Amino acid sequence: MIARIQEPIPATRSGMDTSAAIETLRLSLTGFRPTDLNGLAAIFADRDTARMTHAVPHPFSEGDAVSRLARMMQAPDAHWAIRTGDETLIGTISLTRGGMCRESGGQAADLHTFGPNLSVFIAPEHQRQGYATEAIDGLLRRIKKRKAHKVIHAAHFADNLASARLLVHADFLYTGRRTMETSLAREGAHQALHMIRLL
Repeated sequence: MIARIQEPIPATRSGMDTSAAIETLRLSLTGFRPTDLNGLAAIFADRDTARMTHAVPHPFSEGDAVSRLARMMQAPDAHWAIRTGDETLIGTISLTRGGMCRESGGQAADLHTFGPNLSVFIAPEHQRQGYATEAIDGLLRRIKKRKAHKVIHAAHFADNLASARLLVHADFLYTGRRTMETSLAREGAHQALHMIRLL
């Protein structure tokens, strides 16, 4: 799934209560903690994960992990840690409004006029166990219950078949919009496919 350079949605505008964890059958979505540094580094250190994002470089240095964790901790209404029952950090899920995208030389492209953008990442060793689907479902159930948003946007690079399957399974629909976008972890522009989910 494409992680963009984005702005958090202020809690007063998102309608989300960020003080309470979001609980699912196997997971807990919580705020980030200073002790999450190594876990966060493990999630984004994988080359294949980085290649499917705009804003995650490869290699992903300790400095990259420190700055990303600081941003996530400063915006608890936009970024959640995905934890298993034993509190192990296995992934991240974010809901952010659009900033400048890398399409068309960094010009604003109104990618998020349909709604805030969803991004989810699971550490490689925890993938293919249904955790991403469960985290998306838990977050979007909370959003729907709070009537915070009616439409959620997501996008994936055309060669990211895993994200395509995940988003379809999570009831996202293709809008037909395709854009050429870049990634810090690979050269050139690549086609991105845009999707929405109605709540």
